[in-house]
Amino acid sequence: MGINVLVVDDSAFMRQLIKQMLESDPGIKVVGVATDGLDALKKIDFYQPHVVTLDLEMPRMDGLTFLAEIMGKRPLPVVVVSSLAVEGGEQTLQALELGAVDFITKPVSRPSEALWRIQDELVHKVKAAAGVKPEIIRQSLTAAPVAEKAFTDRLPAGVVAIGSSTGGPRALRFLLSQLPADFPWGIIIAQHLPKEFIKSFTERLDSLSMLKVEVATEAAELLPGHVFVAPAGLQTGVVRRGGKFLIQLKESDALYRPSVDYLFESVAAASKKRTVGVLLTGMGADGAYGLKIIKEAGGITIAEAPTTCVIYGMPRVAVEMGAVHYQLPLPDIPGCLSSVLARFSQNKKMRVGSDEIS
Repeated sequence: MGINVLVVDDSAFMRQLIKQMLESDPGIKVVGVATDGLDALKKIDFYQPHVVTLDLEMPRMDGLTFLAEIMGKRPLPVVVVSSLAVEGGEQTLQALELGAVDFITKPVSRPSEALWRIQDELVHKVKAAAGVKPEIIRQSLTAAPVAEKAFTDRLPAGVVAIGSSTGGPRALRFLLSQLPADFPWGIIIAQHLPKEFIKSFTERLDSLSMLKVEVATEAAELLPGHVFVAPAGLQTGVVRRGGKFLIQLKESDALYRPSVDYLFESVAAASKKRTVGVLLTGMGADGAYGLKIIKEAGGITIAEAPTTCVIYGMPRVAVEMGAVHYQLPLPDIPGCLSSVLARFSQNKKMRVGSDEIS
């Protein structure tokens, strides 16, 4: 079955160009176009699209207002296609939190050759968005926050490493908001995002969490109650020196920078069985191999279950590889993290399947 798309953009030029790009794939048909959010709300019921592409800056009703309206009435997959994806990273992050599945950075310059460079990415992300179930988009994530003072002073030092991609900003926002200020291990995150987004993304996480969240820098120490977000364009790893866990940044020409696999492998080598690896929603397979390395090193591994994943790609590959101890819906992951670490603090052995962790 083909994918029907509604294109929403206030520029007639962009509406036509996006239509041509999408219909270059025989599996996609643009069934309609809309000039702004109000126009789109009227046309969605008529055209019944599988996916909407959405500009953010529009007259009468902008993209964020449209998202808030449609997600409350008739949730469906939305891919943001906007120059504000660079100029206003804050707005794009808000769009993802409101329920947009993914985003494309629309070149600011008008020359068609620059704009056509986004064609493959646009087609790929629209096709991926078409597979997202409405119930995943509309889900309300709730969990009882983990109580503070849940840990004792006997907990040995360790590292929690988290990887995510498509759907990750919303998942990370929820996950970090559920963790207590006295969380006893440092946390490091590799999230696939453009470099223009990292500062805004980190600041939003910091404002919503009781933990201190900041962008990772060379030789920064992973401390309890602190979260570091890997910078875009660099590989981010962890090394152990003199009993301390330190961040190490490295230039790379790899496809993913930061790579979740790279982060997980480095953490497994540095903290071995004092490691918890968490792989959240995302397209592709980045992180699955690294999660297996963490498990083989004696650490605990957690993957997000398909019931809450926006894109069940990275976690699925990890499960198929036998790399996962716990596969859980997102609301259950904060409690699992705290439960695992609390058992470390009480010097209790843990048995997960055939593995005994001491």
